[in-house]
Amino acid sequence: MATRSIFFVADLHGSEPVLNKVINSAKFYGVDTIVIGGDITGKLLIPIVDIGGGRYSLELYGVPKTIEAKELEETKKKIRGTGSYWTLVSRSEYDAMATNKAEVKRHFLEKMLEHLQSVYAKAEDRLKPNGVKLYIIPGNDDYVEVAEYLKSRSSDVVVNFEQQIVELGEYQLVGYGKSNPTPWHTPRETSDAILGQELRQLTAKADPSRTLLIAHAPPVDTTIDKAPKLTADMKPVVGGGHMEMVSVGSAEVRRVIEEFEPVAAFHGHIHESPGVDTVIGQHGKKVPVMNPGSQYSSGVLQGILVQLANGKVKGYNFTTG
Repeated sequence: MATRSIFFVADLHGSEPVLNKVINSAKFYGVDTIVIGGDITGKLLIPIVDIGGGRYSLELYGVPKTIEAKELEETKKKIRGTGSYWTLVSRSEYDAMATNKAEVKRHFLEKMLEHLQSVYAKAEDRLKPNGVKLYIIPGNDDYVEVAEYLKSRSSDVVVNFEQQIVELGEYQLVGYGKSNPTPWHTPRETSDAILGQELRQLTAKADPSRTLLIAHAPPVDTTIDKAPKLTADMKPVVGGGHMEMVSVGSAEVRRVIEEFEPVAAFHGHIHESPGVDTVIGQHGKKVPVMNPGSQYSSGVLQGILVQLANGKVKGYNFTTG
């Protein structure tokens, strides 16, 4: 059986330079298959208020500032580089947003979908001529409207496989982007019980000997699900000069991997825990589970270049670029 290589990434969170690097990775790494394992859109919308006289006010990462018209484009670029979005508004529009969450979400979604449209256009332009496919699922931080957009835009170049099984030559991709509950109450998280039920319904239709499971949430009690322990007011717990880390992955994702025993499982969600671990299946199969981690806010793309052959992972390399 021929060797197949895939490039896996996750947790891009709207960063313009990171998403550009994803599209360019096919040529750079010599692969024809790129997989994004969730959390594609950004987390923050920054209003830029036109205060007249060629001047604008905004709060940039907690610091209020006023800029001149000549600084506007560079400020927009800086905001997009960290994965956040900007929206240019009048004072009256800003005041309306301050008292209306629905209006904030409208602006937020407008910018998210506008950026996704540009990602699709770049993917079609740069990947299609070389026969490269981009497989994609939304994550827990992506709005339901974003998930619906991805579903509606699925094509022969950018393939949405959220809660679907798609053929990848001798392998199958099985995608699931929701997560177990988090302290932040994100748009697409659910109870672990429902997560397990939906994931079992999906894997029941797949062939474990051919399946690459792409589940955004990692399995609990692995090296790839460690995140800072938080206090009640959402601050990291520090002990002995170090942040305390705890397992925050999904117990049901782990159980499904143990029961189903896929070829391998690929995850994201926990930015701080890149790495590879092993989950032992019910029949003793050692299933590699991988998380590339994320440094999206610095414009850095972290990924895993995976080589597959004869129904097994033959090799992998973590990449940073």
